[in-house]
Amino acid sequence: MRERPLLCLDPSSAEHGPASRVFLLEGSKVRAWRLIGSVDPRRNPVAAATAAWELSQTGAGNWDAVLFPVTNGPMSRNLALSIASALAPDSIYVPKGSGLAELGWPVGAEEVDLPAEVPSMVLEAQRRARWIEMLESADDHEVDLCSVSVLGSRLGSGRRTDLPEWPGWAEVSGSVLHLVGDMEASDQEVVRFLNMTHASRVSALRSDAYKGLVCSFANQAGDDFGIGVVTSFDPQRFLMRVKSTAVAPAPVRVLKIGTLRLDEDGRELEDLKPWTV
Repeated sequence: MRERPLLCLDPSSAEHGPASRVFLLEGSKVRAWRLIGSVDPRRNPVAAATAAWELSQTGAGNWDAVLFPVTNGPMSRNLALSIASALAPDSIYVPKGSGLAELGWPVGAEEVDLPAEVPSMVLEAQRRARWIEMLESADDHEVDLCSVSVLGSRLGSGRRTDLPEWPGWAEVSGSVLHLVGDMEASDQEVVRFLNMTHASRVSALRSDAYKGLVCSFANQAGDDFGIGVVTSFDPQRFLMRVKSTAVAPAPVRVLKIGTLRLDEDGRELEDLKPWTV
């Protein structure tokens, strides 16, 4: 058993539950966690940085932290440096020969030898096993989108509006009109909707675009308490149906929607670009 709490800031980890989360581990128990919604923190860097700070404030005393694998891309490296600066660690260790010691860490980095990497096929199989466990233990929930805040998606990021002759969800965010429904608007209808809402462009999706997306429930303070997947969305009744590990009925105040999509057998199908749904 670990003597110090561990901040696991790698959302691809499935050693202590479903992936797509970062968490604070005390002993063998996950004390708190936050949804990133992807196994790649670059898909949701704001959530990754915020979660690192929030979780660091949750535990008492000193802790150790492990970051996600830092790649050569600017997003990965800048995110790692931002998190390190926010956490203000006493010491930093990087893999020997990685070249990461030369980055502008808040304290000098020490190179260390690490065990051989686990094959990606093994890691994917471990994640799928965790997804299957989650789906088998999940309850069915209905979430009224008019009574919750939605984070992580385009849906719910603007001001909802009612459009005549549009049987679905409509909202305006900045200059974008976002439509979700199971019928296709004609060019004439789109022009009329844009004029009515004073938007300059439209984003249109079918309701099944949300099916299978990883999600979580959170309270008003943002503390996650149930992870699951969207099973369907009724854009006419504004109801999102979710299979979640939270006990039904759950007091949902915040619905966090990720970019990772699963099938019913726990396979990872795709990881969407941010803000496409």
